[in-house]
Amino acid sequence: MPYQPRIDLDQPVRDRLMLRTVPGAVDYLAEDLRTLPATVVRRGPDRLVVDYAGPLRPLAAVRYFDVCAVELGALDTSLKDGALAALRPADGPVRFRVGEQLGEQRWELRDRLVDGYGWRNDPGSWDVNLEPHGAELGALYLTQRYGELRRTPASTNPIVGAVLVRLAKIQPGQTVLDPFCGAGTLLVLAGEMAAPGPVLGADVQSRWLSLAAENVAARGVPATLVRADARRLPVRSGSVERVLANLPFGKRVGSHRVNEDLYPGALREIARVLPGGGRAVLLTDDKRLFRETVQRTPLLRVIKEVVLARGGLHPSAYVVSKRGR
Repeated sequence: MPYQPRIDLDQPVRDRLMLRTVPGAVDYLAEDLRTLPATVVRRGPDRLVVDYAGPLRPLAAVRYFDVCAVELGALDTSLKDGALAALRPADGPVRFRVGEQLGEQRWELRDRLVDGYGWRNDPGSWDVNLEPHGAELGALYLTQRYGELRRTPASTNPIVGAVLVRLAKIQPGQTVLDPFCGAGTLLVLAGEMAAPGPVLGADVQSRWLSLAAENVAARGVPATLVRADARRLPVRSGSVERVLANLPFGKRVGSHRVNEDLYPGALREIARVLPGGGRAVLLTDDKRLFRETVQRTPLLRVIKEVVLARGGLHPSAYVVSKRGR
C-alpha cells in the first residue's frame, strides 16, 4: 500500500501558510477563507499567503487550493505550534524529500533536517516536500483530502471544476447534466458540492463512461450515464435546470474545425433541454467560436465570463442563461 501522510486536523495551530490555487480561482479561495480563522497577508496570481490560527479541519475542507505549504524560513516556528507540529507520521520520524529546483542549497537543507530535526530523507514516500515556495504538507494535497479520480487526457482540473460548480449555483433538487462528461469529474463535484436532484452524464466515448462510472461509484454520487452525442441528447426538452461541461477546446482533444460543427449542435441541444431561466456553465479555450455560436443560438446569452489558467492554457468559464420563464 502506498505511504499515506497523516496530520492531526483537530490540533489547533498558528502558522503562516501558502495556499496554491489556479489563476482565476484566487477570489473564490479568498471568499471561502472569510469564515475561517485566516487572515490574507499576500496575494499572487495563483496563491494566497495567510496567517492561520485554529484547527486545520475547516481549512482542509476548502476545495480551491491543491497545495498547502509552510515558508522555508519558518520551519522552526511551525514545528513548535504550527502545521508541522500537527504531522502524525505512521511509523517513525517525519519523512521528507527536497525538490531539485532548490539547487545546491538542497543538500544543506537535507542535512539540516536529518541532523537537526531527526527527519528521514525518503524521496519516494514522504510527509513533507520541500520546494522553493515552501514545505508542502503531503496530507493537505487536494488528492489526499478528497481522493484521486480516474482521468481522461482532457479531464477537468478539480479546482477549475469546483469553480464551474460554484458558478452554476445549483439549487437543491435541480437536475444537472454534463453532455461531455468524460470521466465524470464535474458530476462528482456537483454531487459533492451541491444537493442536486438527478445527475446525468453523457459522452460519445464508452471508455470514458466506464471511468465516470467508477468515479461516481467511488465517491457515492448517484448518476445516470449514457452514451450519446451532445448534439442529440436523449433528454426531454426543458427538463434540465443546470448544465456543466468542459467543452473540447480543439487543442488537446478535437480541432477547431470539428468544433465549428460541434459547438452549434451542442449549444442548440443545451438551449432545448434547459427551461427558461436555466443556466449552463461551459469551459472552453475556443473562445471566439464559442461567443459567436452563443450569439447565433436563440434564447441563449452569456451573462458572465471567468478566465482561468491551467497547463499553459487560459480557458474561460462562460455562464450562459436561457431567456424566458
